[in-house]
Amino acid sequence: MAELARPGIERLARLFRAHPVWRRAARRLADDAGSDVYFSTRPGEVWHLERRGDETLLCAGAAPRPDFVFRFTPAAVECLERVRGGIGDFAVELFRLILAEDPEVRVDFRIVASFPRLVRGGYLALLGAGGLPVLAFGAARRVRTLGELRRLVERVRERRPYAWERVSPASSRAAMEPESTTRR
Repeated sequence: MAELARPGIERLARLFRAHPVWRRAARRLADDAGSDVYFSTRPGEVWHLERRGDETLLCAGAAPRPDFVFRFTPAAVECLERVRGGIGDFAVELFRLILAEDPEVRVDFRIVASFPRLVRGGYLALLGAGGLPVLAFGAARRVRTLGELRRLVERVRERRPYAWERVSPASSRAAMEPESTTRR
């Protein structure tokens, strides 16, 4: 647990492990669902989310087969800690942070898994559990059907890994932005 005592890491780990809504959401996911997690304050370190029984743990090292890749800033973790409500409220806040222009609050995000694998992993059921807030958020961004969601996933999957996914802990902070200058 000493590894978790770093800024933002323990706070995010606690949300996944202990928050009742996050635990309820995670129960909808397959046991082999997992994601790689990076922190803007810890360049070169990779963590992963892993399901163990009824818990989702944040563990050091890369996931064996990640579905997603996230990079959290301290401000993004604070935003997620402030959310009240159900699964949909948390999902919408995470989506809002993924789309944020401000790099201080933005959650960098990449989809690794194919759409069928995401469906088998329970992520579609999780979106459904988000209910009206998730549907409204998607509809406002022209994602109203399963076909539109699939096309969005396929577009996002085409993105190459961010530069910070390939850096070692000894690398400089200069490699913290995506290779492309286009906003992802």
